[in-house]
Amino acid sequence: MNKHTVLFLPLISITLLFSGCGGSPNARFYILNAIDQETSVPALIVEGHSITVKIGPVSIPDALDQPQVVSRTGKNTLLADEFNRWAGDFQYDIQRILGENISILLPTNQVTLSQEIILFPVDFQVIVNVRKFDGKLGDIVILNADWTVARKGKEKTVMARKSVLHEHTRGADYQAYVATQSRLLAKLSQEIADEIRKQLQQ
Repeated sequence: MNKHTVLFLPLISITLLFSGCGGSPNARFYILNAIDQETSVPALIVEGHSITVKIGPVSIPDALDQPQVVSRTGKNTLLADEFNRWAGDFQYDIQRILGENISILLPTNQVTLSQEIILFPVDFQVIVNVRKFDGKLGDIVILNADWTVARKGKEKTVMARKSVLHEHTRGADYQAYVATQSRLLAKLSQEIADEIRKQLQQ
């Protein structure tokens, strides 16, 4: 072994040591969950009705329209965590979950998702404007949303509502945080479904 080799080996060892120490943690990816069809309240069967529902447009605040999961750290501060991210688009995921929940809670298997505001040839269109959907890890998460149910037909009606829903997380990590958001969307879906049921029974 010559002197050049002797000097080169320690250099390789030092390089490997620093490259191992400098590795960044892996990001975790999350999705929202729909309600459990087996444990949810059965959809009310309304005789003579097989309805079609369009979910959308659905809008969220710009501050939440991020690839990272956003949580609140103070009254006027938010944190977008680089290592806890959404597996897809957060706004679309909210719309998708509302659609899945509605299809379970109502007598329908015809639910469409669209960001177009034009009323398609459907029985009901649900428009949702999320004003707030965040909270602190290990604390309370809030869903504040305005929503509208528009009914097409001879007796066309447009009912506007506001929901402010709260729920405490069941843990202090991001998994518990996202699970809480899913439960809040289930509550919002239930309120929307109740309004549509009311209109069907009129």
